Amino acid sequence: MKTIETTAIVTPDGRLTVQLPPNISPGEHRIVLVIDEQVCTTPTRSEIDAALAEMATDPEYQAETLQLEAEFAVAQWEALHPIERGE
Repeated sequence: MKTIETTAIVTPDGRLTVQLPPNISPGEHRIVLVIDEQVCTTPTRSEIDAALAEMATDPEYQAETLQLEAEFAVAQWEALHPIERGE
């Protein structure tokens, strides 16, 4: 028995197409389908903007951002000021 988890689109007429991995042999198979009732949706532009605005005022996110900036400061400086070599 193999378990495959994927996302699929169900058409308005109830059709579902699934692309199986190549290690599934051709022929008749017993398949169990579980439908998660939560529909996957793409966030709208306003939802993305709201999430970004929330990040801008989130102290935990701001602290993490400052930490990342500090960790990469030396590498960024070195990238902008390459060491001249006398080769």
